[in-house]
Amino acid sequence: MLVTFRIEDTRTQLHSTPAEISALELAALTRRLHASDIALDVDANEFGAAPLNFEINANSLSMAAFTACFDHRAEIIAIVEEAQFLGRTLRVRHLGRLAPITIEVSEHIALARDLMMGPDLAGKVLFALGRDNADAGELTLDSLRTLLQNHRTYDAFRGAKIMPIYDSLAYLAFTNCGEQRPVLAWAS
Repeated sequence: MLVTFRIEDTRTQLHSTPAEISALELAALTRRLHASDIALDVDANEFGAAPLNFEINANSLSMAAFTACFDHRAEIIAIVEEAQFLGRTLRVRHLGRLAPITIEVSEHIALARDLMMGPDLAGKVLFALGRDNADAGELTLDSLRTLLQNHRTYDAFRGAKIMPIYDSLAYLAFTNCGEQRPVLAWAS
C-alpha cells in the first residue's frame, strides 16, 4: 500500500462551514471539472467519472465557474473563496445513501504536491528523518526545515541513496503557507 506525504492544516480556524449541495449541483461541478481536464483526488473505492467523495484544488476553476455550478449560492461562494484564499483544496463528501452531499474547505494545502511512495521507500525516508516506522504521523514544517538543515539528516538521505526525496521534502518544508501553521502528514 502506498504512503502519502502531504501538507495539511487542522489548526487554522476556518470562517466557512460545510454546505449541502444537490445531486444536480454536484453533476454540474463534475461536468465542468471533466470538461476542463481538472484532476480529481478521488477517494478509494470511488468511480472516477462520477465520484461522490473527492477533493479538488480550489484554484483549478475560476470563481465565476464555481458560481455557475452552484447557481450563485452565497454559502458556496464563501467556501470556495476561503479555500482559494488559503490555497487549500475543496472536499466534496457523501457519507451514505441517506446522508447529504456536502462541500467544504479541506485541511489539505494545495500549494505543494503530494508525495506518494511504497512502504519500503517511505520507511527509508522516515528513518532518515529520525522516525522509527511508516505508521501515520505528522511533523511541523518548522521541525522538518530544522531536520533537513542538519548535516546528519542530509547524510542519512545520501547514504540511503534517496536524495531526490530529500529535495522534494525541502521544497515542501519551505512552502510559504501564509499565516497558516501546516504540518507534513503521512499515512497509508
